[in-house]
Amino acid sequence: MTDLLARLERYYDEAPRANADTEELGPFTIFVARGGWPYYARPRLGLDEPVTAANVTAVLGRLAELGVPQSIEWVDETTPSLRPAAVAAGVEVEVYPLLVLDGGPVERSSPTVVRRLGPDDLELAAVQAAIHVGFGQDDTSTGPASVRERDLRVAERHDLGPLRALLASERSVLFGAFEPGLGAVGGGSHNPRGEVTEIVGVGVLPAHRRRGIAGHLTWALTQDAASSGVGTVFMSAGSDDVARIYEGVGFRRVATACIVG
Repeated sequence: MTDLLARLERYYDEAPRANADTEELGPFTIFVARGGWPYYARPRLGLDEPVTAANVTAVLGRLAELGVPQSIEWVDETTPSLRPAAVAAGVEVEVYPLLVLDGGPVERSSPTVVRRLGPDDLELAAVQAAIHVGFGQDDTSTGPASVRERDLRVAERHDLGPLRALLASERSVLFGAFEPGLGAVGGGSHNPRGEVTEIVGVGVLPAHRRRGIAGHLTWALTQDAASSGVGTVFMSAGSDDVARIYEGVGFRRVATACIVG
């Protein structure tokens, strides 16, 4: 287990650097995105000193100065001093299941067509919009948001340049789920770095949930990772209910992911 968590820490430090500038502040590394999704601060790789409440206050202040979200992410078992330090600093800590694929993935299917998208795919904007709308209702329940909300998001014409660059370099892999006659209803990614990858951003339009689409996407992403030689596939789940979806694909809980902000 110690070796696995150390492997994940090295990944956490490397993965954002493809699209982020970094700054060291005390026990933290701050990752500032060059575009697309914002990043966060994390405990510095190889940290061997306890984190204090003053450290937490200082890094949140610096994030505010930089005009980026005041967010810190870490693994509780790897940096156990950080959660009590954050609480002492007066900030709320949210905890999530951290899961690793245990053996081969369990095949899943859905009524959608799930496929990989390249940087110039005509459906790129629609898939990203569907994911964004899905995360707007961040649970596993169904809801009214559907293709109308997806299309409104597409019409806002968000910059896809950073995503296209990551896809072209294959430092990010994006899959979309497509409903016949309706187009994109969800999607998700994995971000390979050597023999490790993290599955991120699996989102489905709320009106199309409870049909196995998230599980199908996750299975397709794990299959893609395995075909490219990745040996460790992991992810964080937004809740215990979400974790159960991924456990059905073959993931098991190994630790606790923590987030401030």
